[in-house]
Amino acid sequence: MADILDTLSKAEMALDANGGPCGPVVTTLAKVVAAAAGDLFEWLSDRRNRRVIPHKFEACGYTPVRNPDAKDRLWVIGGKRLVVYRRLDVSPDERLEAARKLASGQ
Repeated sequence: MADILDTLSKAEMALDANGGPCGPVVTTLAKVVAAAAGDLFEWLSDRRNRRVIPHKFEACGYTPVRNPDAKDRLWVIGGKRLVVYRRLDVSPDERLEAARKLASGQ
């Protein structure tokens, strides 16, 4: 999964403090699944693995961003209610701003 996050960061031009890719600031499982291929795509798409996926994100340095404006704390992106994951090194203000941009389609 870390390889896919690196690929997404190159597409979104996210850089760490040293100028290297470190994964996008925020992402969703849907974006990761869309970038996956082969066995990883199959594994991510299998509903039996849904409970393990947040732990895989955590192992890659990501944690959920809760939507403060929704009761269920999910973000509406493309008409679907989704969990948005953020990098751990991102400040609270930056993570909410990035999640709101993602949800608004910017």
